Amino acid sequence: MKHRLVSLALVTILLFMILGNGIGCGGGGGGTSNTLTVNFTAGGSVAVNGAPIPGTTMFTFANGTVVNLTATANSGYRFVDWTATAGTLGNATAAQTTYTMPSQNATVTANFALGTLIENVPDANQPPTNTTPTPDTTNFCAPMAMANILEYWDDVANHVNAQNVTAGLIPETVAEYLAWFMDTNNNGSPARANAGSAGTKSADIVPGTLEYVRWDDPIAPPPPYLPPTGKLAYNWSVLMVCMTNYSLTLDLYRNEIDNGRPLVVSFDYWNPIFKMNVTDPETGETISVHDWDVPKYYSTDPIEFWDPYNDLGHAVTGVGYILQWDPDGAGPIPSADWVIVHDNWASTPENVAIPWAWWMCLFPLSP
Repeated sequence: MKHRLVSLALVTILLFMILGNGIGCGGGGGGTSNTLTVNFTAGGSVAVNGAPIPGTTMFTFANGTVVNLTATANSGYRFVDWTATAGTLGNATAAQTTYTMPSQNATVTANFALGTLIENVPDANQPPTNTTPTPDTTNFCAPMAMANILEYWDDVANHVNAQNVTAGLIPETVAEYLAWFMDTNNNGSPARANAGSAGTKSADIVPGTLEYVRWDDPIAPPPPYLPPTGKLAYNWSVLMVCMTNYSLTLDLYRNEIDNGRPLVVSFDYWNPIFKMNVTDPETGETISVHDWDVPKYYSTDPIEFWDPYNDLGHAVTGVGYILQWDPDGAGPIPSADWVIVHDNWASTPENVAIPWAWWMCLFPLSP
C-alpha cells in the first residue's frame, strides 16, 4: 500500500511539473515574454489587436504570440509598409497584417507617405547655360521642363532606351538643344508652328522633343547645334493632351506618376503664393505648399510671357500628387487635389505643391 501511495505521489508531482512548464504560453508561444514597441510615422494611426494606440506604445507578449496590426492613413497620406527590427510580418505592404513575436525585444513601425512622389527628378532652372550660343535665353520653361525628364530617364532611372540621350550634358544645356527643335522664341527649327511668338507653343513641344531624341536629319539644326559628343538616338513616345475635364485630366496625370513617369504640364499662367512647408515622412523631401494668386500673364523672374489664347503657357515638370489634402488642417489653405511639380525658376523651391487648376496641356512621355 505504501509503494502504491508513493507511486501516485510521484505521478502527481510529474503532472504538476509538466503543466507548470506550460503556464504563461500565449498564441503558441514558448513562455518567454518580451517587449514589443509599436509606433508610426506622421500621416496616419495604428491599432494593435483592434485597439488604437495614441503614439509609440510598448506591449509585453510571449514568444510566438500573433498580434493583429492595422494602419490607417490620414487624408492626403498613404500607407507605405511595415518595418520590424525582429519577428515576422504576415504582409509588410498590407495595411492590415499580423506580426509574430520573436524571442527578443522588437520594434514595429507603420510608415506613411505624403501622397505619391517620384524621387530624384532633376530640377533645372532658367536661364540655360547659353553655350551654343542661344540668341534669346528668356521664356525657356518648356525646354527646361522637358530637359528634366530626359535627364531623369538617362542619368537617374538609367532606362535602357535612354542611355546617353542627353550625352552627359546638364539639363540647362540640354534645354538649349531642345529649344532649337521646339523653336522657342522663334529662334529654331523652321518646321515648327511658332510664328514670332515669345516662348514655346504647346503644339511644338511634342515634335521638338521627338526630333531632339532621335536627332532627325535633314531637320537637324545647323552649327553650332551639332549633335553633342556621345549622344545616342532613340524613338520615344510623347503625347499632348489638352482636356478641360477635371477628373479625366487628373486621372491621366495620376496614372503617369503612379507608373513612375514624370511629365511636362503647362498652365494658363503661373503666379503661385507660398503658404507653408511640410515634410514627407517617408522620403524626407520638403514639399513647399503654394496657392494660386490672381491671374497674371507675364513674369520678370525669369522673363516669361503667357497667352492661353495662342497656345502659350507656363511649363513645369510634374513629379507627384496629393489627393484631398488639407495642408494646414482646416485652416485658410483649401482642401483640394494637389500636384507636386518642379518649377524652373531659381526663386521657387524644388517641390512645389499647387492645387490642380489652371492647367492647359499635359505631355506624357515614355522612352
